[in-house]
Amino acid sequence: MTELRVVVPDEIAERLASEAAERGTSPEDVAAEVLRTHALSRTGGHRLSFIGIGRSRSRDSIAERHEEIIRDHFADKTAADV
Repeated sequence: MTELRVVVPDEIAERLASEAAERGTSPEDVAAEVLRTHALSRTGGHRLSFIGIGRSRSRDSIAERHEEIIRDHFADKTAADV
């Protein structure tokens, strides 16, 4: 593993500490999980891979458009973070 030092705003550090306290772990572990999840979602290993496994009789099936829906969802989240 590579150690990475990241400087974050106080608000983010407080949120990480709060989440870590709830989980009984360290803020560093929570931050590593957030970064890992984000990196996987951007490379196709997203955690919502179960979407689209259903079947629909509708012509505009969510099951058929799931990749587009997921891409749009994460694009909106990424744009909001910038």
